[in-house]
Amino acid sequence: MANKGQLKSQEENLKKVIGLGGAMSISAGQVIGAGIMALTGIGIGLTGGSVVLSFILAAILTIFMTMPIAVMGASVPTTGGLYRYTSRLLSPKMGFFYLLLFLLGQITIAMYAISFADYLQGLVPNVPVKMVALGILTLLYILNLFGVDFAAKIQGVMVSVLVASIIAFIIGGIPKVNLEVFSGPTLFTGGAKGFFVATALLTFATSGAIVIAEMGGEMKNPGRDIPLAIITTTICIGILYAFMSTIAVAVLPLEEVAFQPLTNVARAILSKPLFLFFVIGGAMTALATTLNATFSHVTKGLLIACADGWLPKSMGKVNEKYGTPHYLLTIFYIVGAVPIVSGLSLEFISKLGNGAILIANLLPVISAYMLPKKYPEAYENSKFKFSEKKFKIIVVVAAIIQGIQGYFLISDLPSKTIIMSACYMLLVYIYCHFTWKKGKISLTSDF
Repeated sequence: MANKGQLKSQEENLKKVIGLGGAMSISAGQVIGAGIMALTGIGIGLTGGSVVLSFILAAILTIFMTMPIAVMGASVPTTGGLYRYTSRLLSPKMGFFYLLLFLLGQITIAMYAISFADYLQGLVPNVPVKMVALGILTLLYILNLFGVDFAAKIQGVMVSVLVASIIAFIIGGIPKVNLEVFSGPTLFTGGAKGFFVATALLTFATSGAIVIAEMGGEMKNPGRDIPLAIITTTICIGILYAFMSTIAVAVLPLEEVAFQPLTNVARAILSKPLFLFFVIGGAMTALATTLNATFSHVTKGLLIACADGWLPKSMGKVNEKYGTPHYLLTIFYIVGAVPIVSGLSLEFISKLGNGAILIANLLPVISAYMLPKKYPEAYENSKFKFSEKKFKIIVVVAAIIQGIQGYFLISDLPSKTIIMSACYMLLVYIYCHFTWKKGKISLTSDF
């Protein structure tokens, strides 16, 4: 068996190139995208005018849910953070169990690509959605093969264009808002369940900033920048989403915007040049930034799992020139391509993928409870922390919220899908159990 120095060599090929600006761009690019552009129409369809309240509540809940990750990121920054926190603080088996649930959740990669194609179809009605979705997926996959620094620079440019287009949408829409949609029968159109399902779904839209915790090994000052990027991005974008969702639901009749992309609203409130700027520079760029950010971070947990022995070491090979795990990137490319080719609906992909991610992310949140006890010195020296008692209360609240959110999304799926998901989880558990019993798992390091 290779020694620990050899096992860790692939991780050491990653390059420490991400500063605070890059961290903010990656976090913002992950958050602004599928949430507001692809899920707002679904949220309106589920709960009507109360979608604005759903977004606000989702942002508040996200702050609670991400706080334990922000504290761990500040205390023990590392590559593949969520997997490593779970495997080192709870148990190695639970860490890999988390990772395979996380892998299922990444079918949402397809959601970004399909939504991108849907918005392009709003400009070019006869465009082939599947071909365009596969095209943007392939393009950003290739760009990320050239390294996270290159991807982060592209991300910074795209996020700047994106924010400008969102501001144009808000300014253009405010004078045309019809406040009547926020009273009477147009509120809570799906009842209490519809509201909470919408909130659970939209929590995904506001919670993407935690992905920066996956990239601690590639950051210049992770102890400071991880919590700063997570909290600042979540708050700012939560406010932005509240304004955008107000315009999305209060300009046109509900039946014209329910389960629809934002192009109908944008066409009604913007001049043709600004409409094109919003669709291309806003909606399509937002989805591209999310997809780009996903490819930037999504491989890190599997990279460490390969070194730990859960998967073949060769699968985690990192290209020495570009610092990218090209085999693992290809796996996630396939995970995104399969739902596109098979023609699964956006609503199905979003509910199954987001539900799996919410349930998976319970494990690293719970693992945070053990941080002050197992690594007291690192916790005490952290640049971002609470008293131990307060921190444990935050962890418990975050776990409860995340569990409830995951339940609402999973319970709203067809029974056949729930059964298939349960079978997948059982197979994952069996794999973890028997692989562990073989005695070939050797954790490369703590953090």
